[in-house]
Amino acid sequence: METCPICGSPLINDFKMPEEYIWEYYCYRCGKFKILKTGMHELNQQKYNGKFNNVIIVNISGWIRENQGSDIILDKEKFKSLISLPELSMFEKADKMLLYLANKFPIAGMNLDYEFNDAHTILDMVEKKTFPNNTDQYAHKTHKNAINLLSLIAIGRIINGSEFSFIFSRYIKYTKGYITEESPKITPEGWEYLETFRHPNPDSKKAFIAMWFDEEMEEIYDNYISKAIEEAGYKPIQIGRKEHNNDINDEIIGEIRSCKFIVADLTGNRGGVYYEAGFAQGLNLEVINTCREDHLKDVHFDINHRNIIKWKDGNELYEKLLNRIKATIV
Repeated sequence: METCPICGSPLINDFKMPEEYIWEYYCYRCGKFKILKTGMHELNQQKYNGKFNNVIIVNISGWIRENQGSDIILDKEKFKSLISLPELSMFEKADKMLLYLANKFPIAGMNLDYEFNDAHTILDMVEKKTFPNNTDQYAHKTHKNAINLLSLIAIGRIINGSEFSFIFSRYIKYTKGYITEESPKITPEGWEYLETFRHPNPDSKKAFIAMWFDEEMEEIYDNYISKAIEEAGYKPIQIGRKEHNNDINDEIIGEIRSCKFIVADLTGNRGGVYYEAGFAQGLNLEVINTCREDHLKDVHFDINHRNIIKWKDGNELYEKLLNRIKATIV
């Protein structure tokens, strides 16, 4: 059975186009992705040097699974970026799995149609490469549940069956009580906890703006960005306009923590904007990305697959931003 070059799980299918130096994979755990020749060389080099450890494997697999729906192409630079991803804490892994299940089964009271007790066995099959062929009823059931569980395992950056049992069964189910034991469902306590992710600051009327402090962009902020935010019923916070005596970084973090959402304009490809947007996303705040069309080519590949508002002039930005805020910020 063909296996994934990233995580070693079975492949639903693969398609190699060596004349174009592209390999396409559809993995049970990672999902769909492509690897260029430079990426394949970097991957093999990391494996040869013994640097492709379990933490790196689950981080890359999880990143690919989280970004399904976009055209994921792994080249040398992308692999180098993904290899440096930090290891998640147990609590972060638990949160990712619970959020994933809530998105898959979004109606309160729905049964979670996964056989969670099979996770240890399925991971053991993957490790030993003893996964059954999909030829009989038992194997078909195993394959279906494997696709479900391996997707969840990827999202949670789970390394092995013991870690899955500890985080999912002992912590999420028993310690926190977020999932029922019989006929698994997300409990009312679980939905209440999930609500803190969707609306971290439900009563806040502030919006933080992360942007390039360029003279032309300051004019765009004054005449269009701030007006769109105010028209939507929120107070724009742009740190360059605020009087304070604190450390600038502390002031930025404090303001982001207190906001309902953040507008991150990527024009100018400024590192500070990426940092502020990433910090807000880590707090589960809604991030609205915008970028002037002539700067789109410079947007970092980690977020260039997101639904970025593209604008040519201030009027277009005003209209699109106002509509996005009204449609997505509740």
